[in-house]
Amino acid sequence: MVRYCPACSHGYLVQEQAVDAKEYYGELYRQEYSHNAEAAATNAREIYRVYKNYQQDRLHHILPHLTTGSRLLEVGASAGQFLIHIKDKVGEVNAIELDKACCTFLGSELGIEADAEFLENSRFAGQGYDVVCAFQVIEHVEQPVEFLNTLRQATKKGGTIFIEAPNLHDPLLAVWGVSTYKRFFYHSAHLHYFTEASLGKVARAAGFQPDQIEISFTQDYNLLNHLHWLMNDGPQADCHVGLSEINLCGPNQEIAAWLTEEMRAVNRKYIAKLIAAKCTSNILLKLRHD
Repeated sequence: MVRYCPACSHGYLVQEQAVDAKEYYGELYRQEYSHNAEAAATNAREIYRVYKNYQQDRLHHILPHLTTGSRLLEVGASAGQFLIHIKDKVGEVNAIELDKACCTFLGSELGIEADAEFLENSRFAGQGYDVVCAFQVIEHVEQPVEFLNTLRQATKKGGTIFIEAPNLHDPLLAVWGVSTYKRFFYHSAHLHYFTEASLGKVARAAGFQPDQIEISFTQDYNLLNHLHWLMNDGPQADCHVGLSEINLCGPNQEIAAWLTEEMRAVNRKYIAKLIAAKCTSNILLKLRHD
């Protein structure tokens, strides 16, 4: 059961029983949740293949903070689909990933040193990284304030922390009211459902000052995905059409190219509207460690 606190602008899962997070995310999580419309077990290579081409928003925000000498740590790195894009642009990248198969894949296939322990118990704890990031992780942890404190301890003075979380005001719910989407949005692995207000409160509770906190809104799935939900009351068969740049094909290449450009323009305007309304799929929290 998910409840909402109006005073905190925060949603939270009421757990029936406690879960051993290390055991659950080490082996069971990927068997329950996948990128497919119907849940099915996925493997590290498939996760990497599916998501490595859809990291543009993260790269847009983080690349300006990196130099060839930067040291970066990603907590909850999955199969390395983000890290592969910056691995050769910085001095060092390391990863925390509890999923054992993904942790092995990071080292053996991508050459990225990874640890399957919680950050505070890992060999990367207190290392003083220039950038520490955690995408789609904070909603899984029991104590978000303590989590931010742990990330700060791994970040050097003058460094930056990036946190990405699902937005409670997801457009398919907040804008379009697609009731069937609720069973995809709410699930047992997410303990918290953040808004701009509640994510800011967590950051301030962790000791970050207002001038050290910056919140942005990002939208991953495109207009075609949302139209599919509105017309079919369900998801697309996989994530690729919804996450890719719109590209329409047909025997009449002239009309297909024209409509593709028109749809891309509408999609840009649509996403800008969602950002202005703060009703995007994700919230990005940027924290400066002074």
